Amino acid sequence: MNHNILELERQDYLTNLKGLKDHKKFEQLQESFKIHYTHDALSIQGTNKVKLEDVKKVIDGESIPHYSERDVKEVVNHYKAINHVYQMVKDNVEMSEDGIKDIHEILTDGILNGGNYRNVNIRIPGATHQPPDYIKVYDRMKRYFYTLSQYEGESLEKAVFAHAELAKVHPFLDANGRLARLVMNYFLMKAGYIPVSMCKDLKERYIKVLETFKVEKNIEPFVLFVEELLLERYKELNEQLA
Repeated sequence: MNHNILELERQDYLTNLKGLKDHKKFEQLQESFKIHYTHDALSIQGTNKVKLEDVKKVIDGESIPHYSERDVKEVVNHYKAINHVYQMVKDNVEMSEDGIKDIHEILTDGILNGGNYRNVNIRIPGATHQPPDYIKVYDRMKRYFYTLSQYEGESLEKAVFAHAELAKVHPFLDANGRLARLVMNYFLMKAGYIPVSMCKDLKERYIKVLETFKVEKNIEPFVLFVEELLLERYKELNEQLA
């Protein structure tokens, strides 16, 4: 994809945003994204059964009997987590090891003891690359943050790397995918981009580009994937804001 096309759409979006007189419209678009993003983040995992049309109801505390307690908590927690990440960007809070643990704790609140690195080895079914031994997680996470602090690539590539490398380490027992996508969106927003979401229809390609990074250390397919997601979302927002 031509990166210049993405930048043109991005600039049009910023221009449309500056000229927006009805700021409630922007808030509505942002809220709509958070709802869709929460649904996408959970449905791509393949276990949460809350339908898109019910996500807002669950967030608002409406009781829907046919959803499990865990499904409901995952929805509420993810919505809180994305709002937390938005606030981190707004307050210019740097992403740190404690910051990642805090996000994970929000994601898993009431489900498991979040914010603590795994103390067992795990295997991901069907994956070519498997996470490192649990005794290596602490060192890998230290290296992860050092690499991010020294990263010399473009800001978009850095955001994708933040996701891909975190997923590769797989530091927690659960919610690593949701966490990695939130961390990527943090870095995207910090760099002046908008956050993106990956629906379950993109799961196969998403896993493929992630595995390509894990096995071949090639991040380009993943970057291209995220560029396409960004371009699609900028085009959609420009139509809505025009």
